[in-house]
Amino acid sequence: MTTKGSGRTRLAVGLIGLGRLGRVYARDLASRIPETRLVAVADPNAAATDEVARQYEVAGAYTAPERLLEDPQVEAVVIASPTHTHRELVVAAAERRRPTFCEKPPALSLSETLAMKEAVEQSGVFFQMGLMRRFDAGYAAAKRRVEDGALGTPVVFKSTSRDPHRTTLEYADPRSSGGMILDMGIHDFDLARWFMGEVRTVQTMAGTLAYPELKTVGDIDNAIVSLRFADGRLGVVDLSRNGIYGYDIATELLGTEGTLRIGCL
Repeated sequence: MTTKGSGRTRLAVGLIGLGRLGRVYARDLASRIPETRLVAVADPNAAATDEVARQYEVAGAYTAPERLLEDPQVEAVVIASPTHTHRELVVAAAERRRPTFCEKPPALSLSETLAMKEAVEQSGVFFQMGLMRRFDAGYAAAKRRVEDGALGTPVVFKSTSRDPHRTTLEYADPRSSGGMILDMGIHDFDLARWFMGEVRTVQTMAGTLAYPELKTVGDIDNAIVSLRFADGRLGVVDLSRNGIYGYDIATELLGTEGTLRIGCL
């Protein structure tokens, strides 16, 4: 039930997934976003649901996400569970007409993603993926500059995502997260299409170069992805799990009348 406090309308949100990122969402939905209330949580780990429910005084604590989706107090859903669970959960939320925010990537395959898209379109319910760089102040400003013609015509897109350390082997497993290219690169690929349009061809070189233990789960730690866009323009994305100097996110656009760089280190 939507409530009002301090003149604000607060949306009653249910959260599915209480891993590392899920707990960040729990904190923010419960205590840092004035427009939301955390009213239910779900995770297969009963100890996690009980802990988070106690910490944030959440009434609904479930080990089955279906029970959260049926909770009449839940007005909207945030899905922060592992990627391999997204299709089933998004489809179920759409069938129940629950407005949904889903963490990236959407799913492990194109067919699963298209099934999610179809379910959302058929229900007409609000749905948003967690591709947050479009909302970052620097990237939003860059988009406006490009649209205003400050660069002329952008002809080359370059984007970098480098984590300062490798993730856990459990998370790196492509059967769960999709692996480094999908899980990390999804933001860069989204930016590529946002700034440059659809991609026609992709070529990738990748290897397990810094952390050989990643081979045990079938993942990599470095990749370079070359893109040719539908209109012939060019792009390149480089991804790494061993940016030991710090979290490195950067994008560069080279245009016919200038260049533009966005990023942080």
